[in-house]
Amino acid sequence: MGVGRLAGNRLVPGRKRVYREPMPRISVGDVLLSYKQAGEGSDFVLIHGLGGDLHVWDSEAAVFSRHHRVLRFDVRGCGASDKPPGPYSPALFARDIDALLAGLHIPAAHVLGISMGGVIAQRLALDFPARVRSLVLVSTSSEVKQHAIAMWQWLADLIEREGFDASTADASRAFSPAFAAAHPEVVAEIGRRNAANDPRAYAAAARAVSDYNWTEELRRVVAPTLILQGLEDQLTPPGGAVKMSRVLPRSRLLMINGAGHSLPLEQPSLFHNAVLAFLAGVDFGSQRIGGRP
Repeated sequence: MGVGRLAGNRLVPGRKRVYREPMPRISVGDVLLSYKQAGEGSDFVLIHGLGGDLHVWDSEAAVFSRHHRVLRFDVRGCGASDKPPGPYSPALFARDIDALLAGLHIPAAHVLGISMGGVIAQRLALDFPARVRSLVLVSTSSEVKQHAIAMWQWLADLIEREGFDASTADASRAFSPAFAAAHPEVVAEIGRRNAANDPRAYAAAARAVSDYNWTEELRRVVAPTLILQGLEDQLTPPGGAVKMSRVLPRSRLLMINGAGHSLPLEQPSLFHNAVLAFLAGVDFGSQRIGGRP
């Protein structure tokens, strides 16, 4: 299949840039969060990663909204949401989602998070378990090693102090080496998106997910969980996914050959099918025992 221009986070051959209309915003505590909702069916929340915004899910929303009511939003400090000074934390991000769901009258939802979004999704399941019907954790982990803590905090300090440059905006490690070599235009576009972030807000978000360890806490998560992990992930090593699968009581782990950190972009069909099949199983099981559709 040929490769064309980026539309959302997907490459679409020949598609021209589309000017987006402003998203609605909702008051959540001390911030306004930008969000978009579409589709019908069981509620499904998508949480983007560091440097992203709700538009990274444009292609996924088009697929998932055929079966679910999809809610995507800009995490505080990102996209069109407010960007107050830090510090931020996973617990703060989780409280934002709890308030967002309350404001939109959503009692509970399936929740998917990638990278930083997966960190936030875990914290949401731990702190607000009634909000989470199921979890999909993509390219993420439940703990950070000491050398990675130091690296992320050094990077946050550098970007906050000096802004982005070609090195700090570079997105090549967010892909498997083969994909990055085959699609340099995709790597360049994601790099441009990184550089478009507010440096102070980006640094606050990076620090928020630079230092945490709640692997053992995950034993109390009751939501069914799907863990998706690329075996060539250079940012979140696959061992972290294995650790999560061993402690989450109702989890299944899918390790994917040839995929890096940006798994939805590198292998979209596999990603869509795996997620939809998992959610369908959860919804069917809920209906059989008289739960929410």
